[in-house]
Amino acid sequence: MFGLFKRNNKKLKTCNEEINILDIKNNTIYTRDDYLIMALKIYSINMQLFSKKELEQKVKEITTELAGDLKEIKFFSISRPTDISKLIDKLREELNNTEIQKQKNLLKQSIRETIRLSVTGDVVERQNFITIYEKNSDTAEKELQKQAMDLVNKFNNCGINAEILNEQDLIQLCNSALNINFAFREDNDEIDERIPYLKIG
Repeated sequence: MFGLFKRNNKKLKTCNEEINILDIKNNTIYTRDDYLIMALKIYSINMQLFSKKELEQKVKEITTELAGDLKEIKFFSISRPTDISKLIDKLREELNNTEIQKQKNLLKQSIRETIRLSVTGDVVERQNFITIYEKNSDTAEKELQKQAMDLVNKFNNCGINAEILNEQDLIQLCNSALNINFAFREDNDEIDERIPYLKIG
C-alpha cells in the first residue's frame, strides 16, 4: 500500500515508533521518514455493462489520460462492509407508509435479511485508492496538491469520479491497514496473513 511501517530492525520499538505516521492534516499524511502522502478515492464503474467496443474505448481513454508525465502512483483496493443505512431507512419509510399487510411482511423480511447480510459481512464493496507522495521540502505540499488535482481531473475526463481524501477519510484509510478493529478480513485462501512491510520508493 504505502509507507505506513518503518523498516524493521532488531531494536524493540513501541507501536507508535513502528508506525510511520507522524501527523495527518491538510488532507496529507506526514511520515516520520520525512515524506508527504496524499490519497485519492477512485469510484468504481460497472464495466460488465459495457459492450466490447465500449470497454476498449474506455481503456484507451484512461490510458491516454494517464500516459502523461506522471510521477509514481500506487493503486490498491480494500474490501469494506457496504453502508446499508440509507437502504434500511428507505425500507423502513416504505414500511411505515403502507397499509397492505402482505407488503408490510415482505418489507420486514427484506429489512431483516439486509441487516443479516451486513452483520455477517456478506455485503462488501471494493473501494479503490491511489496514493502519491513527495519527499518533504518547501514546495512539496503545493506540488503534491497539484498532482492530486491533476489526477482527479484526468479521471473525471474519463467519466470516472475521483476525490482527494480529507483528514477523516485518511484516518479511516489508515485504520483499515493498521487497526484490526477497523480492518475487514476477506474470506480468501489466497490472501497472505502476514503483515506486509510497506515502504515508500
